[in-house]
Amino acid sequence: MKRLISLLLCLTVVFTMAACGAEPAAPAETLSADSDIPELIDILANRTKLSKDARVACGYASFAQCWLLSGGALVGVTQDALDRGLAVGDASVIGTVKSIDLEKLAASSPDYVILSADLSAHSELQSALDTMGIAYGYYRVDTFEDYKAMMAQFCAVNERDDLYRENVLEVEQRIESIRERIPADCDQSVLLLRAYSTGIKAKTDDNLAGQILKEYGLQNIAEESPSLLEDLSMEQVILTDPDYIFVLTMGDEQAAAEYMRSHLENDPAWQGLSAVRDGHYHILPQDLFHYKPNQRWDESYEYLANIIFPEIFE
Repeated sequence: MKRLISLLLCLTVVFTMAACGAEPAAPAETLSADSDIPELIDILANRTKLSKDARVACGYASFAQCWLLSGGALVGVTQDALDRGLAVGDASVIGTVKSIDLEKLAASSPDYVILSADLSAHSELQSALDTMGIAYGYYRVDTFEDYKAMMAQFCAVNERDDLYRENVLEVEQRIESIRERIPADCDQSVLLLRAYSTGIKAKTDDNLAGQILKEYGLQNIAEESPSLLEDLSMEQVILTDPDYIFVLTMGDEQAAAEYMRSHLENDPAWQGLSAVRDGHYHILPQDLFHYKPNQRWDESYEYLANIIFPEIFE
């Protein structure tokens, strides 16, 4: 299995980097089954050899959970890791996910910092971390395959092929059993929204819910009407009248839901939509669709399958 993880690591890194437009390294430089110290390769092609006892800090709770699931320990985390109840041991708090305190980070003496490629506040840290001589890696996880690639690397560093099997391969098997039952001729449409406490935006497949809906064959109306991504026009939504409406909430879940009620749900035109009348309007749980579901990724697949294909998954 240890050799399998090493092989998977090489393959997933190559495919992930190719998908992002990065130039993959020569095969001779990638992690091999005989390497004494595994190498982490992030989405920007940063390469870092990391030993099992390395001191690791993380600036994003979902990725901190991945490191813990791979058998690692953390010396520094952002406040969101504590808010989500992660068992981070004696790790110090190094700020918030959008405002990492470099002084507190340095005080935790990390050998490596795990960061998100999707957060501008993290991208802005590169120069400072280079100056401080702290190695770092930027990661992006929008699909289960992204999660699998990340975990292949993390489990290789922590020498925990058992956790790779438990938290990745067994999850993948459950996802495949769901995918196999999805009909190939789905002809239904969907409107996917992201609600904040101060606004609402239409989304396509740049998030895990959108990716799963696309896999299931639903047509996202924002792809046919890109103007919805800039301006959520009720007239356009009425015109397309989607079969399903799903909402992702950001930040304060209750505040986002209240914004939905005051700005959309109380509109008579909204109440007239087929999805609303038919009970196909759902606010998705944050633990499965806002945060990365990680070892619960199969539950995200199952959650949507139960709603869209009840005759198959009941």
